[in-house]
Amino acid sequence: MEELQHLTGQLAGYGSVIATILAVMLGGIAAVVMLYKLATSVINPAGHYARAMKVGFGTLYAMILVVTCLLAAEKIGLNVAGLGGPVILLVMVASVIVFFLLPFLPRLPFVVGDMVQIKDVMGTVEAMTAYQVVMRTFDGQTVFIPTAVAMASAIRNFSAIPHRRIEMKIDIYAADDIERARSMLLEKMNDNPKVIEDPAPAVYIVNVTGERASMVAYCWVENADWFATRDALWVAVSSTFAADDKVNLALPQLDVISAP
Repeated sequence: MEELQHLTGQLAGYGSVIATILAVMLGGIAAVVMLYKLATSVINPAGHYARAMKVGFGTLYAMILVVTCLLAAEKIGLNVAGLGGPVILLVMVASVIVFFLLPFLPRLPFVVGDMVQIKDVMGTVEAMTAYQVVMRTFDGQTVFIPTAVAMASAIRNFSAIPHRRIEMKIDIYAADDIERARSMLLEKMNDNPKVIEDPAPAVYIVNVTGERASMVAYCWVENADWFATRDALWVAVSSTFAADDKVNLALPQLDVISAP
């Protein structure tokens, strides 16, 4: 009983120390998170500066851990005089080394929450262990894929970059006004608020036969808007072409020849 009271007294004595350490650590983490969100609003985290951002913010987190540990050691009475400078210098040197080694380090092809396609299964990664990858498909099925099989397969990660391209293949009649059709497609893509400006939407003529002119239209949207925007664009293009008297969609034709 006396030992329990002694232990309780010691824990009560360290209560203020624990509260101070937690306040420093949580405050530092919150500050780094806010700074990261501010930085990613200006700089694309998946662009040319991705490696620098990863190493930079990783260094800030390491600094917070170092400061928290030094503060805790000082509060419990340990002599940490002269340790702060060398430890911070060590963290900085390690960060520089990681910056140059990062491209050569292996990385996972996806993380939990990414939308991926493994073999013929497309969905969102819900969990990943050493034994299996758990995916939730868009029709609500839960699919378990052995990790060895997943890592040995070709993996398409649709969340690795923030934007995704929409491709629309359209055929019109070769006798129609091709430039008018191109302008109509560009107008519909530019009018959609989900389509981003850079890269700009584009339309190309890829083939012209005796009866048809084949066109392909490209535009880029945020990953989360891909399905809805593609649907909206197809509806808009179909309605616009149907209402125009100079451009018509070339629908498949079936020729029936009756024997004499």
